[in-house]
Amino acid sequence: MIRHALRSFRLQTHHAARFASRLRRVGVYGFNLLLWSRLVDRRLDAVPIELARTLLDKKGVRYSAPSLGVAGVEANRAAVWEEGFAGVYATLLLNLQTPDTLSPVRYAHPAPSFAGVYLWDSAFISQVWAPWDRMVARDVLQAVVDLRDGDRLQHVVADFSESVFTQPPLLAWAVHRLAQAQEIRDDPGWLGAMYEPLAAYHEWLKANRRLEGGLYAWLHPYESGIDNSPRFSTLDESRFADTTHLAAPDFTTYMVLQCEALAELSDLLDREDAPTYRQAAQGLRDGMNDRLWHAGDGVYYDRNETSGEFVRSKTIASLLPLWAGAPTDAFADRLRDQAMDPEAFGTTVPLPTVARNDPFFAKDMWRGPVWINTAYAVLQGLARHGYLEETASLAYRLCDGVYRTFGECRRFFEFYDPDRYDIEELGRKAGNRWKHFTLGSKPVGEFVGWTGLVNTIVIETLVGFHHVAGRRVLRPLLPKEAEGVALNVRLPQEGLDITVEREGDRVLATVRSLGLTQRLEIGFGETANIDIPAGEETTL
Repeated sequence: MIRHALRSFRLQTHHAARFASRLRRVGVYGFNLLLWSRLVDRRLDAVPIELARTLLDKKGVRYSAPSLGVAGVEANRAAVWEEGFAGVYATLLLNLQTPDTLSPVRYAHPAPSFAGVYLWDSAFISQVWAPWDRMVARDVLQAVVDLRDGDRLQHVVADFSESVFTQPPLLAWAVHRLAQAQEIRDDPGWLGAMYEPLAAYHEWLKANRRLEGGLYAWLHPYESGIDNSPRFSTLDESRFADTTHLAAPDFTTYMVLQCEALAELSDLLDREDAPTYRQAAQGLRDGMNDRLWHAGDGVYYDRNETSGEFVRSKTIASLLPLWAGAPTDAFADRLRDQAMDPEAFGTTVPLPTVARNDPFFAKDMWRGPVWINTAYAVLQGLARHGYLEETASLAYRLCDGVYRTFGECRRFFEFYDPDRYDIEELGRKAGNRWKHFTLGSKPVGEFVGWTGLVNTIVIETLVGFHHVAGRRVLRPLLPKEAEGVALNVRLPQEGLDITVEREGDRVLATVRSLGLTQRLEIGFGETANIDIPAGEETTL
């Protein structure tokens, strides 16, 4: 009853939710931040393990967090990775909210400063939770659907405000990824309850965001999630472009992913919609290649469907059609070259949001810094097109950048410097006084949040553990520069302990569970099944 009453009083706004003030942040989260700093900083005394279990129980988390061990590198470097990996999960738990007047299920704040339920944040955060506890990941997605406005999934909903916008439509993609695990596949009731509103949301987007030519345009830059990108905004957001006529490569990519996910879920649920979704996905891929590819620059751009002009700013959105499987082989090769070029996207900490050699590059939010969610998307796209050595190298450097920055700053942030392992040169919407007052002039901290995808990249890309149609498989993508480095992950939810090490063109893997051991020699880029049974949570 209280939940419904609050909903009727929420203010609909064209701005993001009014975020928690810094005073509230200190007051509400101070104790937790102090507590977790003790967990992740070995310079302080360890918190008793009973307390940690109590905290997990309080939030209904069924398993201990995954853990990482690193060998074959100097001790300080190994410690930075191990502590960073642990710190991600500690902060992730801090940002998990228990059921309250906003939501009847658990939901995730991206950071203490962002006190609301965000659409695309939740999609990515679910993938951070998935290797730890899939039931939490499920709730994080369920909360977004429960808070929808009619058929529209909302950009953000907070206690007393909600947005009139939507956000990147990645929820169906996230549900489908969860449904690769047998535990989720065994609950068709939940999948069906998610499928119906997600299918309705797809139709809402077609009716409200599709251009005449069939591609998709954002109603406002805030819908894209990349607020002050040079594609459609000044650095301080004092001026926004009219995006309603811009066919967007990122939006259209997300729609392809949504179509693919709905098709797979339709098959899983024995529905008859899959062929329609697959046909729509192919039509969108063809449309991007026909209208958004710039042959001279070798990337995809936004294009004004009225004037025919390209918005020639080389941003991370220029690479995202890789994720949708859109580029031809020739197009994909050119995008791969851009991703690996140190003067473009192949920076020290790779995959900045604007190419290093683009005239609009700046170390301010979405105008150059590295955001882990969009970097993750490009990694997924490169792997989809078979660029596995490149995926491995970029993934390793990306994780190294986040963990080394954690080693320097002891915090996780919204975005990262493509050239350094600190935040000294980074700004946040410089000149925007309101944003500086509410969120500060530097990247927001405790952002786990999609920054936590670095742990998912370690588990699913570098170590290579993931689920495919209910099977547990291993495809380790350790790069050549990590030869001799051994990564060990312990996955309590799976009851597995996995160690991988690259040796030439093969990866040596050891999988342990229930006193059993499976040793594998896997050619780089090849996939092997894990054949030993899953154990309960034990010390392996």
